[in-house]
Amino acid sequence: MKTQKHSKEIDDFSGLPSWVQTFNFFHHSPSGCQRPDGMEFLEKVEARPRKIFSPANAPMISGTQGEGHCKRVVIDGDDPNESYRHALSVLEEHKPAPWDEADKAKHDIILNGEYESVPLEKSGTVFELTLEHLVLGLREATKGENLVEDGPWISLPMDGLILPFAGEIDVKTRGVVEIKTQWPFVKASSKRGWTLNSLPARPKPEHVAQVAVYHAWMSKQAKNVPVQIVYANCKDFRIFSSIDCEELQPARLDDAMERLRLIAATREKLMSKADDADDLFSMVAPDFDHWMWKSKSPEYKALAQQVWNR
Repeated sequence: MKTQKHSKEIDDFSGLPSWVQTFNFFHHSPSGCQRPDGMEFLEKVEARPRKIFSPANAPMISGTQGEGHCKRVVIDGDDPNESYRHALSVLEEHKPAPWDEADKAKHDIILNGEYESVPLEKSGTVFELTLEHLVLGLREATKGENLVEDGPWISLPMDGLILPFAGEIDVKTRGVVEIKTQWPFVKASSKRGWTLNSLPARPKPEHVAQVAVYHAWMSKQAKNVPVQIVYANCKDFRIFSSIDCEELQPARLDDAMERLRLIAATREKLMSKADDADDLFSMVAPDFDHWMWKSKSPEYKALAQQVWNR
């Protein structure tokens, strides 16, 4: 990737309801719709304005670097070894948070865990082999395409919603190519201390929802927009395509879009009814048992407790 892209928030509030600014809620996103309502509101209404964030963990950084690596190699034609060294240096610089023991273990596994890849007929670290499989997968997914480029940020208005859905396409061809990495699980009972996170047998629902937004955006400009999701781990890669995968057929993508729309519409209605932040948080439960809270920093969790107890 030659350039760094940034999401653009709304800078013209004319015609928009006051709650957009009151709650710092400028758009919906597929990933945001996977979070519980309480967590999504806490993130945008309280955490971001106070600059309270949970730091990226090793799998997140590894996934970002993996995506960047395969794009540099396949799209930009960069030297694979030089690109890999850059990606590796970023991961090596990661310092797991003191409170996150699990991330320390995952960081060590991704960096130092050894595996033997049958398709590549070589052994290497989890990180090295996963990135090689990403390159192979992206090459296969884009084979025969006349145009392969780094995907743009998109904004998609939807009927019945005040705010658009926004996101960034990974790779744009005639259609959408989404890139996903599967990192190992820590498993103390295993001989090597970890186990593979297998490639999924079918596309994951949250990823289908993500590409559904991109498909809808591109379908406003062209017909028969193909969709592919590339999954890779240290063992191999797998590609799901709208050509032969039922979950990526237009009707199923439309179903996913409708589920996203319902979540977004509910959130907009809640915000429209709330007089202020306290009123908004009184309408939603924090759901602290949800698995997504496990990765949050102590400061973030303390903020949540403060918000729902004030």
